[in-house]
Amino acid sequence: MSSSGVSASPALKTAPIHNYALVAGGYFSLAFAALQVTGIWWSPSAIRYLGGPADLSVQKPVAYALLCLAVAAIVAVFGLYALSGAGQIRRLPFLRSGLITITAIYLLRGILFIPQLPVVWKHPHLVRFLVFSLVSLCVGVLYLAGVMYLHRHGRPGETKLAKVSSEEHELVRAH
Repeated sequence: MSSSGVSASPALKTAPIHNYALVAGGYFSLAFAALQVTGIWWSPSAIRYLGGPADLSVQKPVAYALLCLAVAAIVAVFGLYALSGAGQIRRLPFLRSGLITITAIYLLRGILFIPQLPVVWKHPHLVRFLVFSLVSLCVGVLYLAGVMYLHRHGRPGETKLAKVSSEEHELVRAH
């Protein structure tokens, strides 16, 4: 420190503690992954009702189980990336790129409600598919809010250089 009390090093700023949007999106993804695993034991009529490959579950149950586990693993990774971005678990590789990609996947799946509207209008019993799209859209919005928060404030607990005002910069240069 100089005699004027101004540090010659740039200011460090610690990120806020909570990114509630990513925490919520991450736990939703993990819960959905667990639900996906339970699909292995669902009846063909339940699988068909929810839009899954009921014929595959009967004709090739091992392939169906592997499909359920693969989808569950992918969605679990989505959840882990959200929790990593929220600072709940260690930092994962390619965190920002991964979160942006995951956000885009959820949002794109969610906006499918637009072309589904006319179909549901003619066939109201298919409203469940509209609900699935809207849930995906809501989760995508959570991820988007979390990614924006992460961009503005950083990952909780990590320090980054704070923006130094021009006045502070002049004081540092003068000493």
